[in-house]
Amino acid sequence: MPADAPDEFRLIPYGRATLRVLAESQGLAVGEMDVPPGFLSPPPAIHNGFDEAIYVVTGKLMVVKGHDHARPAPAGTLFLIPRGTRHAFTNETDEPARVLGMWSPGSALRFITDIGAALPPSGYPDLAVLGEVYRRHHSELAV
Repeated sequence: MPADAPDEFRLIPYGRATLRVLAESQGLAVGEMDVPPGFLSPPPAIHNGFDEAIYVVTGKLMVVKGHDHARPAPAGTLFLIPRGTRHAFTNETDEPARVLGMWSPGSALRFITDIGAALPPSGYPDLAVLGEVYRRHHSELAV
């Protein structure tokens, strides 16, 4: 383990997954998550208060960015979601996918924590509950 690595990582429940916070500061947060097979992220959304990037380490996701149709994002794909950009992702395969997530500023982890708590372990989330979480974090559903 590198000298500057923490002894313990903060874990954020995210529906059926868990985000492991690898590093966080005022300007940047980085986390790692195993995205289970069949995982649905929240519906397409727009974040107006932070930028997000997702790097697919292993496996494959389907990604929606802007108003384009979903497209495959295999291992080695980095998708950058600047604030104000509509986006969503799913894991439609039978295998887990490992991703690294990056958010700027690092305070975006407050949103990740709140939205993760609102995601049910199975089925579809309650859009009214999600909408309230998004409003509190200067974000919006864009279904």
